[in-house]
Amino acid sequence: MADDVLRQVRQHRAMVIYRGQSIRECLDLTALLRDEGIRLFEVTLNSDEPFAVIRALRDEYGDGLALGAGTVMTADDVSRAAEAGARFVVSPHVDEAVIERAKELGLGAVPGAFTPTEVVQAVRLGADVVKVFPIAPVGVGHLRQLKGPLPDVPMLATGGVGPDLARACLDEGCAGVGVGVQLLGVPGDPDTVRTQARRLVEAVS
Repeated sequence: MADDVLRQVRQHRAMVIYRGQSIRECLDLTALLRDEGIRLFEVTLNSDEPFAVIRALRDEYGDGLALGAGTVMTADDVSRAAEAGARFVVSPHVDEAVIERAKELGLGAVPGAFTPTEVVQAVRLGADVVKVFPIAPVGVGHLRQLKGPLPDVPMLATGGVGPDLARACLDEGCAGVGVGVQLLGVPGDPDTVRTQARRLVEAVS
């Protein structure tokens, strides 16, 4: 699983992030988004019943989804995410205990970093992909500067990413992008979500 997360990010390029949606909303959104070609998903742990959401999605789709847990802050979070069926963990920061536990359990590790020092630290601790977060406030020029001395580090840009910024991040050499589901439209409005999902898929293709 650990060597799989980078392959999944490079293959699918856009990861949809669920934060705060109910189990039913996540199931309904995932069905719609899968129809539009999205296969990479993250469920943040600061949501309602996040482990139940992960279990429900894993039960529904098996290995048909690349499914991870986000906002993972502790080694215990990693263990619970693995038990629920997550295949990788995403953090907003670089945490040695989190990365170490992910490696012990065979999960992919995607720690969050912003500065060159943090990116290098993440790689040295065993990150499979480094989440560059938050990207929207600083723009893609930040990625360009990071990629200068660190061209071989696989990066996933997140934080305020929509279709246009997604394309720009990929053009700067990112392996993929993370997109909050709120940026795809209102969950109760499937037509808007579908339209935005199509824009996203087109942008990352």
